[in-house]
Amino acid sequence: MGKLVFEKITENGKERKLYFTSYLRTDFVERSLVVTLRKNSTVKEIFLSSYHFGSVEWKSGTGLVEPRLWESEEQAVSPSYLTRRYTVRMANGPADANLAVEKMIPDVLDNMENSELAETIASILAAKKSNKKIEAWS
Repeated sequence: MGKLVFEKITENGKERKLYFTSYLRTDFVERSLVVTLRKNSTVKEIFLSSYHFGSVEWKSGTGLVEPRLWESEEQAVSPSYLTRRYTVRMANGPADANLAVEKMIPDVLDNMENSELAETIASILAAKKSNKKIEAWS
């Protein structure tokens, strides 16, 4: 298991996205964190994904939204229209917000190479709205 490291930055004029990723192998993402910043470097959105637990989003003004669980092994192998088309485990159902706070978020943030940034992200995720700036990659 590797640590999440800064991978890339993208810009579209209105916002900037910072991508942090760890891999189980070169072609398989284990954990990811995507931070969307406004032009003034304040955090607009955060997306976290854990191969072990699922994914969750945070939106400024709303807080945590849409925690999703990965389907179980049983669901993944059951015959259905989707499994005939997609042979991977998918995020198929809503998760309890407590699961996001207790499992998903710590799994991602505890495995970040940059612990100072992880602490900043954790404080943002604990609130519904934040004006914190992230300027390290400006």
